[in-house]
Amino acid sequence: MRRTIAAVIVAGALVSLPACGNNDTNTDNGTSVTAESTTASPTKTTTVRSSSVTSTADLGMIDQAKLAAFVVAFRTAYPELAQDREDESIQEIVFTSCNDIAAGVSEQEVTEEIRDLAANNDTEATQAQAEQIYKLVTPACP
Repeated sequence: MRRTIAAVIVAGALVSLPACGNNDTNTDNGTSVTAESTTASPTKTTTVRSSSVTSTADLGMIDQAKLAAFVVAFRTAYPELAQDREDESIQEIVFTSCNDIAAGVSEQEVTEEIRDLAANNDTEATQAQAEQIYKLVTPACP
C-alpha cells in the first residue's frame, strides 16, 4: 500500500511539473548548470538495448526534472525492477518509449516494449506494471 501511495504522489508530481516552469523563450542567461550522477554498481551487468534515441537532444529536449522524477518514481514503485540498475538503464525506458510514441507506435506495442525494457535480470514486469510505467513515461515525453 505504501508503494502505491508513493507512486501516486510521485506521479502527481510528474503531472504538475509543467506548471512549475517558466515559459521564457530565452534560455541563454550566461550560466551553465551541469548535473552528473554516479552510481556504484556491483559486478552484475544489465544489458541495455540500444535504440535510435541516445540522449535528450534526440527527443527535442526531455525535461531533465521530468526524467529524474521518472527515475525516482520507477525506483520507488518497482524496487525489484530497479535493484542494481544505473539511472541510465532506467532512463532508457523513457527514451525508447518516447521515441516510439513520437513515431506513432500504439500504446499496446509501447507497453510491450516497456515490459522488455523494465525487465531486470530474472525479474520481469507484469502487464499491469508495464501499463503503470507507460502512464509514468508519457508526461516525460516532449
